[in-house]
Amino acid sequence: MKKTFLFALASIVLASCSGNSSKTTVDSDSITDVLEETDEVRETANNLLTKEGVGSIWIGQSINDLPDSIPGLYNYKEMGASPDAVTIEFKGPQGGHFVAYDFGEGKIDVINLIDSSVKVDAPRGEFGIGDKFNNVLQLPGVEEEWSGYDNVGTWYWKWNGLWFAPSQESISESLSRRLYQSEQAPTRADFDDNVTIGFIGTGLPY
Repeated sequence: MKKTFLFALASIVLASCSGNSSKTTVDSDSITDVLEETDEVRETANNLLTKEGVGSIWIGQSINDLPDSIPGLYNYKEMGASPDAVTIEFKGPQGGHFVAYDFGEGKIDVINLIDSSVKVDAPRGEFGIGDKFNNVLQLPGVEEEWSGYDNVGTWYWKWNGLWFAPSQESISESLSRRLYQSEQAPTRADFDDNVTIGFIGTGLPY
């Protein structure tokens, strides 16, 4: 990345030296764009989800104090609602990155990830939505937790205040049977390498 940036910067400087004064103005703008893009990539890399929140969006923050955009984290936010909460979806050019839930007190109660732009920092390296679920199973001290009533619900995995669940599209029929019964949580033997992460959040959206 550093070599690519330096090459691009050198190309811009050479082009500006060979042009007139108006050309130099345009090339100066180009240099600024490259620098801003590099800063945005660097900032995005530091936006990791923890039990406290992601970037400068945190649990307990008033929804009235949320910035319209934060460079490197999201371009705009969209208000909505679920059956249980007011929702705020934080979006980029390609769609939603994460969504916050307000259960009625005008503050953020839960944050759930939507895409892979925001990661979780773990002892064996960062991972996110769409990565192998084995990343979750290998977390030190990870625990299973049933969420539901009687035998209607599903198993989640909890670690450092974060909740995880496998993608429904990637689970086998046998894993599905284990995942939705409360008697016993699935074990590592129930998961194969095809199972991916479908849910990551600071809590459940209800």
